[in-house]
Amino acid sequence: MKLRQSRSRQTRDQILGAARELFARQGYEPTSIEQVASAAKVAKSSVFAHFGDKANLLAALGLAEIEKLAETGRSEISRVDDRPLAERLSALLSPWLSYFCREHAFAGLYLSQSALTRGPHTDAFLDLCRTLEDQIAELFRNPSQGPQSAERALVLARGVQALFHEVIVFEISGWITPPQTAESMLGQFLDIWIAGAEHTATTPGTA
Repeated sequence: MKLRQSRSRQTRDQILGAARELFARQGYEPTSIEQVASAAKVAKSSVFAHFGDKANLLAALGLAEIEKLAETGRSEISRVDDRPLAERLSALLSPWLSYFCREHAFAGLYLSQSALTRGPHTDAFLDLCRTLEDQIAELFRNPSQGPQSAERALVLARGVQALFHEVIVFEISGWITPPQTAESMLGQFLDIWIAGAEHTATTPGTA
């Protein structure tokens, strides 16, 4: 049994190593499962047995890094300080943005969450994406606002994520023109969004 598990782990590592090299060299979209299997010197069926599909294979490659980002986020929201909300949101999102600007394939995975096929690796990836949404909402929560605070915070967090998605789309599409950067665009979006949210919160008759 131990020998079989060892061989299975070795096969998995071979597949991941081949996929990482191929994705880096020729891109995620042009790379096929057949190419990964050939480079890993395993049967195509072995790739499917271990990962299910290419999206799960990509997710498996990025999970360790995404988990680090989520852990960094937990540390960020646990800090007690008087920084402006926009600054705290930027500090939370910037590591994710830097990663997605560097790794466009994972940015694409993040942007296509609703279309991902279910699997152990994509499910874990989606759980981490939901963790980010919860962390954003946590920064918006204000206990003094009463029982509606949590619901409103989630709505505001989803708005921030929509803006975050937009910045990623601009970045991977090459639409950001220097001297503007993805980071500065995100900062501008956050300033506008938070100003609108604060205005709504103080306007009579709004939730």
